[in-house]
Amino acid sequence: MRKGLFITVIFLIGLFFYTLINAAEETSIKITKCQYDSREDTLIVEYEFVKGPKGDHVHFWIDGKEKKPSREPKRFKLAGAKLSKGEYKIELKVNDEDHKEIGVSDGCKIVVK
Repeated sequence: MRKGLFITVIFLIGLFFYTLINAAEETSIKITKCQYDSREDTLIVEYEFVKGPKGDHVHFWIDGKEKKPSREPKRFKLAGAKLSKGEYKIELKVNDEDHKEIGVSDGCKIVVK
């Protein structure tokens, strides 16, 4: 009886650490700030990016049009982004080393007045 309980406890401890290690390696991105400065024509997007095993860098999109890739881990600044009045959808899409999207993304909307 004790041997079976011991094996079960060891298995559960191993499963806990396996889950913890794999969760830490998952690729993720979360936008924490999204704003446009019309005086300087600059779009600033701050984000939290965890590369994980597949993610290598982020591609930046405005209204479905790709602007440029970024290897910055926390902030993206697009200077000279002259946006006219209106609403815009901003997206950050995680890509692998070959620039292929891996299905991890986040987005926000900004309104230029």
